Amino acid sequence: MEPSGLPFPSLCFFLKGADMLLTTDQAKNAPSLPGVYIFKSKEGQPIYIGKAKNLKERVASYFSRNAGERAAVMLSQAASLEFIITDNEAEALVLESRLIKEHYPKYNIDLRDSERFTYILITKEKFPRMLLVRRSRGGKIRAKGELFGPFTSGSAHVLVASTLRKIFKLRTCRLGQKRPCLQYHLGFCMGPCAGLVSEKEYNKQVEKLRSVLSGGKGLEKVIAEMEEEMKKASSKQNFERAIELRNSIRALSALLERQKFESSSEANEDFISFVEQRGKAHFQIFRQVGGVIRERKKFEFSLIGEGALSEFLSRFYEAASIPRRIYLEQEPESKKALEQYLSAKRGGPVSIVVPKKGDKASLLGLLRKNILLELAGTAEPAILELKNALFLPALPRVIECFDVSNLYGAAVVGSMVQFVNGKPNKSNYRRFKIRTVEGQDDFASMREIVLRRYQRLKNEGAAFPDLIVIDGGKGQLHAALSALSELRLSIPCIALAKESEEIYHPDMAAPLHLPRSSPALKLLQFARDEAHRFGIAYHRLLRKNRFRKSEIA
Repeated sequence: MEPSGLPFPSLCFFLKGADMLLTTDQAKNAPSLPGVYIFKSKEGQPIYIGKAKNLKERVASYFSRNAGERAAVMLSQAASLEFIITDNEAEALVLESRLIKEHYPKYNIDLRDSERFTYILITKEKFPRMLLVRRSRGGKIRAKGELFGPFTSGSAHVLVASTLRKIFKLRTCRLGQKRPCLQYHLGFCMGPCAGLVSEKEYNKQVEKLRSVLSGGKGLEKVIAEMEEEMKKASSKQNFERAIELRNSIRALSALLERQKFESSSEANEDFISFVEQRGKAHFQIFRQVGGVIRERKKFEFSLIGEGALSEFLSRFYEAASIPRRIYLEQEPESKKALEQYLSAKRGGPVSIVVPKKGDKASLLGLLRKNILLELAGTAEPAILELKNALFLPALPRVIECFDVSNLYGAAVVGSMVQFVNGKPNKSNYRRFKIRTVEGQDDFASMREIVLRRYQRLKNEGAAFPDLIVIDGGKGQLHAALSALSELRLSIPCIALAKESEEIYHPDMAAPLHLPRSSPALKLLQFARDEAHRFGIAYHRLLRKNRFRKSEIA
């Protein structure tokens, strides 16, 4: 696989293990040159992509004893290794970024769970629409069209989208209707659904929208054209149209001012600190605007190989706006290449600075203190109480709760919900169709879904939860423990029986009863009820689909 249309000369070649698994000997054949390396699975799919100033040295580090558990898991699934040689490290960084966005390898840093990215898409249709879209778990966007963004959550993407729809009046309805849609009557659509506008006139609005989304001079040009049209409408005493244009100009001018503010040389500065602990990197970011800290962001991910800081910076600034200066506690690998890459993306100079003293260094020290305090065990009262009540070895920051749902033995399904720091983490909810159990057997069904969940995490080298909660009593708990025993996993596991809210613990002779007002019990109940709700929703979906199939038959 050589990427098409490379912006610079390159040389691409493969190394493949004879037994379909890479070894140190194959890695020794890597060139001592800058470029990109791609670990691939047996199916030929990229599972990890990285860049290096010296490919030979970097690839060798993955086979060292200090590479880490996640790197070992990745190597166990790698069947071939591909190199793309570049002229220098900066070109390697650009190519790495592009390949990661194209393939979304499973072992590269993925910030989607921490920061949900939204894109604006102009569809490829006769009368294009403007849609807000997000990437799927596999990193794909199903709709076809021209993509703008990404925009981070908390940005003005929803406001922008609603404002732009009102200004440019692009359709949200189906074509070929006999009557104009409601949006047309509200003044938010040009009426292509009912043939009330020509394709040529409609596409003029689409082109203006493209200019606005591209920003800069394109946005300024659109505003200037609208100001001219407003003057003409006013001179013709078409005051209703003039007022509409005036409001649109004000909205777009505010957007232009926001862009200028965010891209100005002194508008913002980022302070980034990170701590590596037990195979994971914990990042925190302060964004300072006009001397005031406006926001803080947190990220956590498992480490693979070296260069975590460099890889994080390139991935984070794929979506975040890039400031004039980035302050770090230590100099990242490939500092000059990173500065060149970020400067090109920003359209202006970017400096990566490591302050040794003064206010900047103090602010970085404060960030690091925040990370260390969180890792030391500051937690919600419910989590702390749960640890003490259940005699857990660590704070149950990550809890996974399982439920089995059925209706008279038909369409038996399983569900799992994940709570992080006492709150639902819906991106990690999972649902299961029971595969190996005939009829209604809650115990066997519970054993199956627990086995499948943690067999997969074990295979992927992913992190396990701090506590497993089973909806049920002794029977369901023993079924779950049987699955964990088969996998040779030692994860704290309890069951919560609904009738009397008894907690069954494998190391306790009698069930545990917590007070009804206990924050720990309320957290367990919340997780149990959420798992039940999620399972019932899936159960209803399957029944609905089955009913539809029977109607068709």
